[in-house]
Amino acid sequence: MPTLTSQIIKAVVSEEVKYSTSVLQSEMSEVRKEIKTLEKKFDLKFDTVIEQLTDLAGKFNKFDEEQTVLSGQMSDRTDRIEKLEVATFGVAAI
Repeated sequence: MPTLTSQIIKAVVSEEVKYSTSVLQSEMSEVRKEIKTLEKKFDLKFDTVIEQLTDLAGKFNKFDEEQTVLSGQMSDRTDRIEKLEVATFGVAAI
């Protein structure tokens, strides 16, 4: 048969455990809310970064296309100049 002191100790310990559990659950709830807030912020930042990277990739692609066109024009002009040099001087300058 448990003694009165034993019952009191069990009751006190039980109440303390319940209180501590309640505090922990409350704190965990706050931590979860903070994590969700951080996730939303990360999503916004990630979307911004992806948008900027997409824009940058588009600009690089456009630059590459322009360089290809310019290279073709330069080659065409070089060929034309060489033909004129051969026609005029009999030889093309290197």
